[in-house]
Amino acid sequence: MPYRHIDKGRVQSGYWREPGGGAWAHRTATLSGVSRGVGRACQHRKSVFMSIHRLHVIYIRPSRYDDDGYVIRHWRGVLPSNTLCCLEHLTRSLADSGAFAGDFAVTVETLDDTVQRIPLRRIARVNRKPGVRVVVGLTGVQTNQFARAADIALQLRAVGVQVMIGGFHVSGVLALFDAPSPELQQMLDAGVSLVKGEAEAPGALERILRDAAAGKMQPIYDIRDFPNLLDAPVPRYNSRMQRRYFSKTMATIDTSRGCPFNCSFCTIINVQGRKMRHRSAACVLQAIEENYADGIRTHFFTDDNFARNPAWEEILDGMIALRARGLDVNFMMQTDTQAHRIPNFVEKAARAGCYLAFIGMESVNPKNLEAVGKRQNHVEDYAEMVRAWRRHDVLVHVGYIVGLPHDTPESVRQDMETLHNKVQVDLASLFMLVPLPGSRDHYDMVRRGVPMDADPNNFDGLHETFRHPHMQPGQWRACYDASMAYLYSKENIVTRLLRSRVCYSHRFWLALWYRYATLEGAHPMATGLFRLKERLSRRAVFPREGLLRFTWRRIKDAAQGMRRYVGLFFEFQEIWMLTREPRDPRWAVLADLRERWEAVQERIAECNLRGRYDEAAQEALAMIAAAAERMRQLSAGGGALSASARRKLAALTQDVDRYLSSFDMQSGWMRVADARRYISERILAGYEEAAIRYVARRRQFNAYRRELAQSIRSGRILTMDIGRLPFALAWEIFFASRFMLHLLKSE
Repeated sequence: MPYRHIDKGRVQSGYWREPGGGAWAHRTATLSGVSRGVGRACQHRKSVFMSIHRLHVIYIRPSRYDDDGYVIRHWRGVLPSNTLCCLEHLTRSLADSGAFAGDFAVTVETLDDTVQRIPLRRIARVNRKPGVRVVVGLTGVQTNQFARAADIALQLRAVGVQVMIGGFHVSGVLALFDAPSPELQQMLDAGVSLVKGEAEAPGALERILRDAAAGKMQPIYDIRDFPNLLDAPVPRYNSRMQRRYFSKTMATIDTSRGCPFNCSFCTIINVQGRKMRHRSAACVLQAIEENYADGIRTHFFTDDNFARNPAWEEILDGMIALRARGLDVNFMMQTDTQAHRIPNFVEKAARAGCYLAFIGMESVNPKNLEAVGKRQNHVEDYAEMVRAWRRHDVLVHVGYIVGLPHDTPESVRQDMETLHNKVQVDLASLFMLVPLPGSRDHYDMVRRGVPMDADPNNFDGLHETFRHPHMQPGQWRACYDASMAYLYSKENIVTRLLRSRVCYSHRFWLALWYRYATLEGAHPMATGLFRLKERLSRRAVFPREGLLRFTWRRIKDAAQGMRRYVGLFFEFQEIWMLTREPRDPRWAVLADLRERWEAVQERIAECNLRGRYDEAAQEALAMIAAAAERMRQLSAGGGALSASARRKLAALTQDVDRYLSSFDMQSGWMRVADARRYISERILAGYEEAAIRYVARRRQFNAYRRELAQSIRSGRILTMDIGRLPFALAWEIFFASRFMLHLLKSE
């Protein structure tokens, strides 16, 4: 059962239920031992306390653990942490202002656990230097990062380093409950300070750093005031850290905080407030211009809702002016489903360089939206919203939650089809519903005694953290995986890339990344390029693997990763061939055929449910006739086709005409099923191979490569067709060279 304690009508903050078994007990015992060691280290530290001349501040963005207990770390990450940038610049500005002049100097260092190893021993050595004291801030800690943050904190406390933890988990728990939850109390018992609120509040950071310099940090820093951000230092990118991320030319800025809406799953309103607070447009524009001079062309505005920033128009006007001066700045932002109704918002955003809007759609089911208090969303307006952004050449990327109260496995499948076929978004990031501490959902579940997962590490949007009312255990995650597999299947990626001419290069790279994450079983926003693992950084509840076993694990990981990368390389060669020129008549016909076929499949499915086989047959027949006519028109036009392609199309059209003449409307559902196969395998695939150069050859060599691999796996080496191998290799080099050239140009 979940931990609860009722006092004066309010629910206390403990909420993790104790899991059975020895693993958690082992971890508790281990951490208790660390806590006792921490106490002795702190007493020793006090006994040798002396005045210091330098306070070294280290801000760390913690990662999280995978299901095998290893830290999730990559050679290259997706985006730098905005919180790290904020705190680094805020601390430097405070030190440069002379706030500590004559007392001590302040130096600042930032570390990102998601892309680099945390040098715990070096931190301990610096802390032992005469006249130097270290304070480590684990920053921006979300619930799923808390377990990793806690392990780092305890290791540092064991060697006498001062540690503080802030972020949404700490602030969310302390904002809604009267007392710390068990995992927060464990940190307090170990001498770790908790920071609730925002460091920009007047005097807040200065007080914390003075306490750290004196070696007298408070257990909890309760920063209750929401700071005025108008003159707060704007976060600047860190050039040293920038090289560790996939894009070297993208940085983050939060131009405002807060959200005026009242979604039950959201922590923003209880941690940052419902009243919008914003930075001055002048400060934001100055940061953008200075970053541009250092090579930063793109910014991600991390505001929860940029459209509700009171200074949005002034910022966009300023960016339009920068672009008029020749500065090629652009950005992406987060906003809501009603932003397109704000006069001039979409038009000015596009002129200011916005290429992508991340929109909180969450569901296409009105009952789900009502259940979570997202009443500002109107499902019937979604398609028009997408068209409004697309008219201004802005990509629509939506956030979508799988597992809302009225979801079932069947409804989720239907909703994904609606999202792809009817709403027609460019990209969707899916999340499983998580009752995050700080949200109304979490508070209500604690109050009602609903059991939740005992491990905060699982609160990442990829795990089942409570029992869903309409799904069996395991079924919820299966729905999520199936939804990702559907949206980012090869066929649906091709359809979306052909659907719009907007920002082809961006959409292609995003499709590649999301397909990669789908195959990895990771979330696209929380993964990276080339996974790194450190044997000694395994979570305490797991046994430490021996060197040989760990090495074998890494060899298998590397082999699986290489197979996945190679497969993606070949797969996206074909996707690129099928989508690279959406303005060309050949690709326009393909886009039309695919759109028609998706609509027809949906109508055939409806006919199947009603048992109307005659109507389904008519739908299939109309699709086949329309395809024949479109191919005949293209072949007659001729300008875009070679003589060989015209001959192939003419032959295909004749074959389709023969099929039409032999189509028997009275053959029942088997005839409809045969027509569906014919459309998919003969008309669509045949058109792609006839009209678009090299597609047929690419598929031939894909099949040959699979045959070779199957022969090797089955041990039938002597049956391999080795004679084709030199010819195939020559073509593969040709295909790879063309594809790589495209990738380099688009980057």
